[in-house]
Amino acid sequence: MRESSWKRGLLQIALFFVSLSVAHAAPPVSLILEDKSHDLSGYLEILTDPTRKLTVQDVAARTDWSGPVREQVPNLGLTESAIWIRFSLSNRSDTTRKFTISFEYPVADSVTFYTEGPRRVFQEERAGDSVPASAHVVPDRHFLFPLSIGPGETAAVYLRVQSTAGMTLPIRIHSDQALSRKAIRDYTLYGALFGFLALVLVYFLAVGSCLLYEGTCLWFSLYSVFFGLHTAVRGGFIRLLLPDDLIGINNILNLVVIGGLYFTGAKFFRVFLSLKNHSKSFDLIMAVFQYLSIPFVLLNLFPNPFTPVASLILLVVNPAFSICLSFYFWRKGVSNAGYFAFGWIIAHFVSVYDFSRIIGILPYPPFGEWPIPFSFLVALLFFSAAIIRRNTTDLLMARTDPLTGLANRRKFDEALDSEWNRCLRQRTPLSLIIADVDHFKVYNDSFGHKAGDQRLCHIADAMKRYARRAGDLAVRYGGEEFVLLLPNLDAPSAFNLAETIRNSMELKAKDGDCQCPKVDETVTISFGVATTVPEEGEKPENLVLDADRALYEAKRGGRNRTVASAPLGI
Repeated sequence: MRESSWKRGLLQIALFFVSLSVAHAAPPVSLILEDKSHDLSGYLEILTDPTRKLTVQDVAARTDWSGPVREQVPNLGLTESAIWIRFSLSNRSDTTRKFTISFEYPVADSVTFYTEGPRRVFQEERAGDSVPASAHVVPDRHFLFPLSIGPGETAAVYLRVQSTAGMTLPIRIHSDQALSRKAIRDYTLYGALFGFLALVLVYFLAVGSCLLYEGTCLWFSLYSVFFGLHTAVRGGFIRLLLPDDLIGINNILNLVVIGGLYFTGAKFFRVFLSLKNHSKSFDLIMAVFQYLSIPFVLLNLFPNPFTPVASLILLVVNPAFSICLSFYFWRKGVSNAGYFAFGWIIAHFVSVYDFSRIIGILPYPPFGEWPIPFSFLVALLFFSAAIIRRNTTDLLMARTDPLTGLANRRKFDEALDSEWNRCLRQRTPLSLIIADVDHFKVYNDSFGHKAGDQRLCHIADAMKRYARRAGDLAVRYGGEEFVLLLPNLDAPSAFNLAETIRNSMELKAKDGDCQCPKVDETVTISFGVATTVPEEGEKPENLVLDADRALYEAKRGGRNRTVASAPLGI
């Protein structure tokens, strides 16, 4: 009797410890599901499998799970181990409900989803950016595993994850309605982003400006393409486009895209800021970063001891250095460097953050998917603004005299052709006034080039004041010569206008109303005027020749006078 009591006592003790073991092996507290999206902070546990050989039956019986994990998105950094995750979900309603387990890190190599069925038989579904998705996995940029839970039931869920792109574990549970709302939001935002990228590329390629400025626009377009591809890979869109037979190249494609992004980015940096002209040393350093992107891809395809060093230099040192350099040129006042620097700082700050997150130094916030698309948008906006502003400024300067601000000879030639053709169609007169400062060389020699420049600016202001009508154009034709192009103005009116300008300049010079040194002599101007009604077969250059001959007659006749090329009865 005592022996049987002793045996029963041992059995009870054994059962007690077995129950403790089973309780510890069970998933943590169940998440009660509602009709919304849920995160799993406080509900999931993690188990590391360095051998990568454990089965779901093995891990289900293990007692060394860590958890429950309090982070909303666990981030374990780089690891070659397989990571197991488990949690339990409860349906407290009276009907069967459908939910979706969403693993929202699209660059994970493989994600295997297990649910326990009758007799501890586990059902398995698999997806990943390197493995074809199972039949019941929902096609999406994230890995979506559907789950039905009966009324009053609790389901234990296990996930096995392998990833060479950082072990980040963003897992959410969505009801059907919540998943639809999220999909509409995400695809709308990404669609707008990629649509904007398409518009930017079309604009810069269509205007043909990629032929200018040592290929700045071409390199910007290539950089934008690789940035867009990187965003698409990280967003899970490229994987959706690949057939199952090619899904294995996703990791290689990701490396090539990253290499192309840093190669074209460094080249764009060099050509936009004309780095070679400002500092050959800085240009050489950026060139090293640019070409390092090629061995970076090869080293990551064949892991070796140099891979971490190359990755650190390209993905951390390079962005940090170029951020400082862009800020330096911004502070130095390099043209349009401010717009460029802001886009560059945002994009490459996010790059450094993302690398730090991948290796586990920084956490992965709930919105961690969005910094890369946001930085892409900022880069497109500010780089586009910088290039357009520079193109516009350079185009304007190419047609503007830098001293006086008037149109230059190039702009005049374009405007003359345009107005000639318009007057030809409308059968209206076109007048031209050429003005030349009298004895300007003597004035320059006497009072200096600075005083001469001030006098030219004073004359330019007067010419501009008298070119007020639509189509009128005041031009610095060259040296001390100025031109007024006057469509729809007849010969008498053009002659009177030239006389008005001449008299006003003479009076102002006498009154001393100028910025130049005090002079006793009056600075005078001679004018030649020509007017014609364009005819078929005539050339606009003939009008210029006529006005130039009239100016020659004014000079030969004693200067400070206006001469018309033909009688004023025209």
